[in-house]
Amino acid sequence: MQRLFLLSVFCLAGLTAAVPAAEGAGQPPLISVVKKGAEKDSVSLSGLRVSGPNGQLFMQTLKRDLELSGWFKVSPPGAGGAITVSGSVAETGGGIQSGCRVAGLGKAFNWAKVSAGPSEVRLQAHQLADEMVRLLKGERGIAQTHIVFVNRRGRNNADLYMCDADGQGMMQITRDNVAAVGPRWSPNGRDIYYTSFVQGYPSIVRIAVGGGRSTLAAFKGLNTGAAVSPDGSQVALILSYQGNPELYTLALGSGLLRRLTETRHGVEASPCWSPDGRSIVYVSDITKTPQLYIVDVASKQSRRLTYKGSENVNPDWSPKGRIVYATKRGGYQIATIDPRAGEGSCELLTPAGDYEHPSWAPDSRHVVCSSRSTLYILDTLGDPAVRLINLAGNWISPDWSGR
Repeated sequence: MQRLFLLSVFCLAGLTAAVPAAEGAGQPPLISVVKKGAEKDSVSLSGLRVSGPNGQLFMQTLKRDLELSGWFKVSPPGAGGAITVSGSVAETGGGIQSGCRVAGLGKAFNWAKVSAGPSEVRLQAHQLADEMVRLLKGERGIAQTHIVFVNRRGRNNADLYMCDADGQGMMQITRDNVAAVGPRWSPNGRDIYYTSFVQGYPSIVRIAVGGGRSTLAAFKGLNTGAAVSPDGSQVALILSYQGNPELYTLALGSGLLRRLTETRHGVEASPCWSPDGRSIVYVSDITKTPQLYIVDVASKQSRRLTYKGSENVNPDWSPKGRIVYATKRGGYQIATIDPRAGEGSCELLTPAGDYEHPSWAPDSRHVVCSSRSTLYILDTLGDPAVRLINLAGNWISPDWSGR
């Protein structure tokens, strides 16, 4: 694989390539279930009385959130369940007032809130769903999280968008009509880092959702791959101002730049921090094919992680320690690996196809990825994949917020 191709595909997310074709009739299914699927607890919402359009919106949002969590299945109307949600959700002043009781699995809690307007109605449903996951299952909920991604309209024309974890609440973030590449959330859940061509060359920009933006790195040559450390103090990034694209860290407080790799005959890309902030997984083609490597930030010592697959790219490290990535084994598949156990721990989440840019949800169970111009949520426990976006567009490069 030529150096230029690596830069365009893995560092710049393929923005210089042609827009892929949409799904067509007669093609094989995009998704197949790899595992049996997780056991679920039934939830009865029959005891929850709702009124008005906002009450119905609350109910619809709560039902979808519970099912997307993977831990619950909502019982048909009138049927019982191992978990019951009772009480009322009443229309009030353009919003809702709720008073609910959730009971089941030997636990119970009360829920009472007032929300104004449709956006707050949905937020209240997200909050209740996450509380049910936390208090009843002891797991992290994802209903209140967000996903940022790119809509690519042409060879060098793309903007950032975001939506809620259920695919609703779509919002356009940038309107620059130039290439936008590789958005990544900051741990604070408010800032997004990405590579922008708004100045005519690839620079790294930090943008606050609903706020202003600033340029983080605009060195000569390539500036891309920004990923913020778990404590928010440093950014890992790929720079080429000293020659080859290499992996660096940039201290956000002092501006201190530190080079972690020196591969005269290789190209680095796609850095991502470990949960403890001590290591970074990245892509390098030092062996002439892109593979995953892990570098110890303190010592700068790297080790190769992947050997199987002609290409291994787009790594993302989960809060619980597994790394998800795209592996080329015929076509591109999404796989996960335990970096401590090596490739013997590898699990494939999809069949061979066109699956790229995986990103973990903060529950370390779900993964969002792109495939054939749209986004899907995968369940590592085996539930069927869910198409996140049904709108026309070329949706790529998703990243799931940590909160």
